[in-house]
Amino acid sequence: MVKVACVSRRILTGILAIFLLLAAGQAAAEMPRTPLISADDLFDMMDADAPQVIDIRNRDAIFPLYSYNAGHVPGAVSVPLSKWREIWSDPLSVPSDRALTDLVRSAGLVKSRPVVVVHSSAAKGNFGSAAWVYWVLKSAGFTDLHILDGGVRSWTKAGYGLTKVGTAVVRSRERVTLDPTWLATHDDVDAIIAGDSDAQLLDARPIHQITKRASLAGSVWLDSAELMNGIDGEAGDQLRIFERLKFAGIDWGRDTVTYCNNGTLAAIDWFMASEIAGMPSVRLYGHSLRARDRARANQS
Repeated sequence: MVKVACVSRRILTGILAIFLLLAAGQAAAEMPRTPLISADDLFDMMDADAPQVIDIRNRDAIFPLYSYNAGHVPGAVSVPLSKWREIWSDPLSVPSDRALTDLVRSAGLVKSRPVVVVHSSAAKGNFGSAAWVYWVLKSAGFTDLHILDGGVRSWTKAGYGLTKVGTAVVRSRERVTLDPTWLATHDDVDAIIAGDSDAQLLDARPIHQITKRASLAGSVWLDSAELMNGIDGEAGDQLRIFERLKFAGIDWGRDTVTYCNNGTLAAIDWFMASEIAGMPSVRLYGHSLRARDRARANQS
């Protein structure tokens, strides 16, 4: 009887262990992916989730790292950054839902599948370009969004190959509207400067740009480069990001508006504060300083 009881206990223990392993595997599968993914993550997604990979580099460029046609992640669709910038060309207004919808459809994007934004990683600003596109898509209602950390360079460093075969785009029928939750307008920034809003301004520019054009009144300063890893377009680790945000003197509980000269560096600060650090209310000044100057010139 004792021997039978021992055997039964071992069987039960084995069954329980298998159950726990299966449960852990299921839980891991159901865990949401982070906004920042590695080359290995993207490779795994290709097998399971059919991600929509958006390459925002130019189609042709002198240096191969900047060029889609010189080699890209297999299955990636070419939608250069200029396309995403074009709909923001009017310094006085935000993109219309029609323009945003047309861009999304021309890229073949649908909300039901994950989207991965790929950049060159040739410089820190390239991550900002990817963060800008991520911000536009999030504002358009996409929720399963990711940036390939380190861009094309990280893909090849991980041992994965590139292809020169272009990916055909099937125009989608997705309809989108611009959600202003993560957007700060000229009026919003004017209200902060005038003291009519409790929000804080966060200048993401490097010091050499600030010496040429001063920060907006009352701004906190956090050079976007401080949130990156080395000289490449690769994000710093999460602890570093938290430390830099804290060291900059940012009030975690206040509405925060990031800005720079053209939106690219501000997109880095926005992405790191909002999507990685999880600050509750961070907005990007979509037009930023150059468009602000143009808007004032048009109004005068």
